[in-house]
Amino acid sequence: MIDKSEVLRIGKLVKPHGVNGEMVLTVPETLDWTEDLDCLVCSMDGILVPFWLESLREKNETSLLVKFEGYDSVESTERFIGLTVYMPRKFVASGETGLPSWSSFIDWKVNDEEAGPLGVIHAVDDSTPNILFLVRDGERERIIPANEEWITAVDNKNCILTYKLPQGLAEL
Repeated sequence: MIDKSEVLRIGKLVKPHGVNGEMVLTVPETLDWTEDLDCLVCSMDGILVPFWLESLREKNETSLLVKFEGYDSVESTERFIGLTVYMPRKFVASGETGLPSWSSFIDWKVNDEEAGPLGVIHAVDDSTPNILFLVRDGERERIIPANEEWITAVDNKNCILTYKLPQGLAEL
């Protein structure tokens, strides 16, 4: 059984592409993977199920074309449309510094040493030089800088980032 801590949510299968079983997978612009990526994981009825890749290629900056082994027609891929897709964390490429890409922290919890739990990272805004985590706690959304100097702990097992944010930033 695949545990959610072993995978990174990367996007959603949105529609078929052509007639040979390819599907369009929407992904964040910052997604990068290692050369040996051989499977993706789909959430089906609450269970994480791996599917072997026959092909994976870029369509544009935010879309990939995915074809799973054994699914060779539009009809055979209909069951996948709308599903959330995950990538095993071992295939997420590290940046030049050797650290994981910021998008690998999507679905992680964020805590502040003083303010406590702040929510869950649901998106990464990398449209400016200052990378931002979009953190949701129920209906409330916070924007927290992805600043390595403020991160005091990284709990890979429980997927938790702990910050020591400057005074007042957690309350914004």
